[in-house]
Amino acid sequence: MYSKEIQAILTKEGKKSPTLIQKASYESLKSGANVIGLAKTGTGKTLAYSLPLLETTKPGSDASMVIFEPTTELAIQTRNAIRPYVLALGLNVLALVGSGNRSRQIEQLKKKKPEVLVVTPGRFFDLFSDNKIKLNKIQKLVIDEADDILEFTKLELLSSLGQNLPTTSQVVLFGATESSVTQEAEELFATNFFLIDVRPEQKSPVEHYFLKVTNRYKIQFLQRLVKLDGFKGILFFDSNETLEKFARIFSHSQTKFDLLTNNQPKTRRQKAINDLVAGKTRLLLATDLAARGLDIPKLTYVVNYELPEDENTYLHRAGRTGRMGHDGFVVTLGDDHDLRDMRKLLTGIDLKQVYFKGFGLSTEKPKKTEKKQLEKAVSSEVKKAKKHHKKRKRNQKNKGYHPRKEKK
Repeated sequence: MYSKEIQAILTKEGKKSPTLIQKASYESLKSGANVIGLAKTGTGKTLAYSLPLLETTKPGSDASMVIFEPTTELAIQTRNAIRPYVLALGLNVLALVGSGNRSRQIEQLKKKKPEVLVVTPGRFFDLFSDNKIKLNKIQKLVIDEADDILEFTKLELLSSLGQNLPTTSQVVLFGATESSVTQEAEELFATNFFLIDVRPEQKSPVEHYFLKVTNRYKIQFLQRLVKLDGFKGILFFDSNETLEKFARIFSHSQTKFDLLTNNQPKTRRQKAINDLVAGKTRLLLATDLAARGLDIPKLTYVVNYELPEDENTYLHRAGRTGRMGHDGFVVTLGDDHDLRDMRKLLTGIDLKQVYFKGFGLSTEKPKKTEKKQLEKAVSSEVKKAKKHHKKRKRNQKNKGYHPRKEKK
């Protein structure tokens, strides 16, 4: 199906056969059709749209293929994912993101003349308005995570893009949810799209669990979750404030974790992701910044410390696990009221209430003796945590550490 250069890298990376979305979209994309591709997260969408388009990109056609990503992290991730294929075909790729050095990016545009650009909307329109990027050169435009970009990018900017793009340009949109993507895309780009939707055919390997717990014991329950065999997960919060407050308390535990928030510098966020991928940490505390398209191989758990605001947010969080056919678990922590809210919120998802049993989770309700043993163990852990916290404060005091007297 692919060229020999592409196939050689796929074989080297252990990708033996194309996924469903890759097979379904290949011929249409390679023929130059305008395509909207819809597939569940973790099914290889990045290679689905990039490989056939790269195969038809000519060396020397600078800035002829532009890929839009909603965040810096996704842009860097996409650039890294496609770079081996780009180089194998004698092409160059450059990421243009808002957190990068603007002057250096302009210099690289002139010097390298990359055929492929991976961009965030803000930086792209900034450079376009300054005449550093020419829309009339774009032969292939890809909007990844299309539902996000169409929702959060200013309409006048997208309209300007649609109106000034050459009529011969190929336009491709990919995403996990359709919402009103098809209608909006046809209005913006004044063209008809070929819809490729393979979502119903994908059987989800993800289990959705609800673990009943009061706020008082959430941390202790989380510590037990992290100790489960094969745990590698993301813990989601609704706000930076709640996340940072939790992190201060959880830092007294012996669990290795890191943070991913929009308050951090780009390099710090990337290090947090890399450490989780490499297994240096087992848990990443994150806001919904991390729920948009991040691909962390073999992530086994997504944990909702706080309830997501809507079903779409839940699905995007859940999409971080169960990728490329691997098993995954989404665990939501909450009380009886939260359980009722979640069952109303989620349509078409089998949300199972689970309990700690032995060294794992079970849908089987524990016996009274097992419940008492768990309560006793959790109570003991709470006492240990308090004792550890007091000892730490006492040691700090003995060493002359006084937080309130620190110089600003």
